[in-house]
Amino acid sequence: MSKVLHLPENYFASDHTRYIFLDGHFCQIMNDCYDSLQRQLSLPVYFGRNLDALEEVLSDLEWVKEEKVKIIVAGVDQLLSGEPGKKHAFLDILNSSDNEKVEVVYLAHP
Repeated sequence: MSKVLHLPENYFASDHTRYIFLDGHFCQIMNDCYDSLQRQLSLPVYFGRNLDALEEVLSDLEWVKEEKVKIIVAGVDQLLSGEPGKKHAFLDILNSSDNEKVEVVYLAHP
């Protein structure tokens, strides 16, 4: 299985929606999640790479040109398996974003 490392800023954007993919197989520690989100959301350089900073940037996203941001989470059972104590807080932040622009979708196993 390969991992895509470098994507153009709007590679996964269509119909005024930017699609963000978080795969638990590749996001087993918080730094993996932060790296993926920072790359796909084009997060500002001042992003603090902690849960409070994540909550703050998800409530803002004014630099994202698309009208909607759809965060698609796959492999949730493997997500943050290297730091299981942080998984609940991370998912809470994703799910409770007060930004109407953000939608989180979880992919189930077939």
